[in-house]
Amino acid sequence: MDVSRLERVVVGSVGGREPAVWAEGRTVSLSSELLDRTGWRRFLDASGTLSLPGDVEIPTLDDVVRLREQAAFTDHPPASSRLPVSYQYVPGWARAIVGASIGRLNRSRTGHWARFPAWPLDLSADFVADMTSTASPMSALRTPVLLTHDIDSPEGLERLVADFLPLEEQAGARSTSYVVPCAWPIEYALADAVVSRGHDIGVHGYDHSNRTAFADAAERGRRLDAAAAFADRYRSTGYRAPSLLRTRALLRDLAGRYRYDSSIPTSGGLFPVPNNGCASARPFVAEGIAELPLSMPRDGSLRFLGHSPGEIAALWISCADAIARARGVVVLLTHCERRFSGNVAMLAAYRTLLEYIGADERFAFSSPLQAIASAGLP
Repeated sequence: MDVSRLERVVVGSVGGREPAVWAEGRTVSLSSELLDRTGWRRFLDASGTLSLPGDVEIPTLDDVVRLREQAAFTDHPPASSRLPVSYQYVPGWARAIVGASIGRLNRSRTGHWARFPAWPLDLSADFVADMTSTASPMSALRTPVLLTHDIDSPEGLERLVADFLPLEEQAGARSTSYVVPCAWPIEYALADAVVSRGHDIGVHGYDHSNRTAFADAAERGRRLDAAAAFADRYRSTGYRAPSLLRTRALLRDLAGRYRYDSSIPTSGGLFPVPNNGCASARPFVAEGIAELPLSMPRDGSLRFLGHSPGEIAALWISCADAIARARGVVVLLTHCERRFSGNVAMLAAYRTLLEYIGADERFAFSSPLQAIASAGLP
């Protein structure tokens, strides 16, 4: 399926199909082929609003998979993966300046870098799924909320323990932190404390040089196996690719090593590459492994685009509400370094979200394995 063959439509009516009523009023992307094959095109008016009757032909599960996987993989290495040395040698503050400059220049150009999936939240694949004859296994559940962190540095681990875990525990939540295992000396006392307090630790690639996904099979296996001792120590069941760079080959290799992957965003936005994501907020299976999509817009992307902490908190809440209506899973990724979320203003935004989730009975703080089980995945 070519992105050029996707059409943006506003869902006006779903013809009384209760599972898909949540999508009424939302804009989604559908393939031209689906619109033509099902006859839906004749119910599309001049304004782009789709109003379906009750007896219309329904999509297939293959339609769901094709749309979900249309932009789910980052097959072409970005510049950071092609450098002769790891981009991590560039200081974090310098990388943040570059990212912010790129983000601010592109903030108003979402039509270019978020054609599909749309930013900040695109649930097109979930809409198509709910128009099939297969009911969502999550329809009767409280919306699972997963708090996750990418720990890219010693500072990140320190601030996780000092600043983030207390907020989460106060809210009655536990988080999962994906730690880079082979890039810097890990302070195991801190990592041990994370687990002893009931939180989980996953694996965040190899050395965060953004090369593993694009390496040949032997080198990719070597990098994945190098994390095995760390994964065993913390009984890690999940993996997240550095910079969310993922290929089908990477996921196939992960399937024999982990229970799940959480590297595919619902709406990838401008970073790590434009127009990437799965347009779904529900767990699914890809290349033999359970996938927990990152359904919420990420802190780094939002900061680079120039959003204030107050705007970020409001956007997080808005997206969580939409995901709950669509019976998805709220998966939030934050970074604990000061330049991302480990500062007073962003911690206040994070606290605002935690308090909102904790006070709303539609939501329930959860864990990756619980969310996978609730979705009926092995």
